[in-house]
Amino acid sequence: MSSHIQDVEIRSSDARMLRTILKNAGYVTAKMAPLNGPLHQPSEAVLQRFMSGTMQESRA
Repeated sequence: MSSHIQDVEIRSSDARMLRTILKNAGYVTAKMAPLNGPLHQPSEAVLQRFMSGTMQESRA
């Protein structure tokens, strides 16, 4: 089995959100969902970048 390893930059706020999302999902990536409340949209964006494998800061 081979894997592709990629070095990525993760902002500390994104890492905190991902830890919370993973904890809420019972550490099962298939069950990961955006956070509720005021962090819903930012966590949704972080989750989309994570799931697509491009956890890099946007240059917009």
